[in-house]
Amino acid sequence: MGRIRSGAGAILPAGTFRPRGLEAAAPASGSNCRALAFAIALAFAGHAEAQEAKDTSGTNPAVLTRTLSFSNEYRFLPGDEYCNITNVRYTEPFFDGKASVRLTLPLDATNLGGDDEFGLGDISAKLSWIPYLSSRQAFILSTEIYAPTASEDVLGTGKWVAAPGLTWAYFASPEVIIAPAYIQSFSFAGDSDRANVNRGDFDIYVVYKPHAKRWWLTSDLTASYDFEARTEPMSWEVALGFNLGRMPNGGAINGYIRPGIGIGNDRPYDFNMEVGVSLVSF
Repeated sequence: MGRIRSGAGAILPAGTFRPRGLEAAAPASGSNCRALAFAIALAFAGHAEAQEAKDTSGTNPAVLTRTLSFSNEYRFLPGDEYCNITNVRYTEPFFDGKASVRLTLPLDATNLGGDDEFGLGDISAKLSWIPYLSSRQAFILSTEIYAPTASEDVLGTGKWVAAPGLTWAYFASPEVIIAPAYIQSFSFAGDSDRANVNRGDFDIYVVYKPHAKRWWLTSDLTASYDFEARTEPMSWEVALGFNLGRMPNGGAINGYIRPGIGIGNDRPYDFNMEVGVSLVSF
């Protein structure tokens, strides 16, 4: 949207009447003044509405915006084993926000191999595209590619993995989003001595973001099927997010805490705890 420039640098068109003295300004009628005041009020109201409509919570899957996030997840595994995942993610939108690319750099630690191991995990890049968006719903197509960059075998798959997915976002109300998604992950290259990857993940994501509040809740229920291991891992995570502050350009500094539990005999973990902070729309 263009900007209207005014002030000392404004150029008036030829023939514009310039009043001389206070007496030239006096004849303005009361109705004109009221109309001017009403127009100014509408302008401020429109600006406030536009600002409020701008979602900087990072919870809407149909809002692709520049984001830098840092998170740490600790998973309590069966027995005395653990897995700690630290992720640094950067998202850059393009095509006027209809598409984005996200890079993820993981640093992992675990004792799954018997000894404590720490190092780089499998780096990934995710491409997202919104082919359809309306006031009530949106469809988001995505593909994430994982590279076998792990510094230790236990920290990665040893495979190149592709994970195409489809998300349907339904805007049930101005405060509620329901977004089921399906992602199919499969390996297509890599170390032939490592197990292949072939897993389907069905995810039901729900957002509750109260009007004019600085906090929100999300629920994330994931049911998976591992076609290689013939297992059915399942988990449920609930997050409390909150706005920590605003940036001069209108962006936001957000934080969240997300506990979760594993479900069933094939659960990926007993329970987990994740915390994170993000810069959104900076």
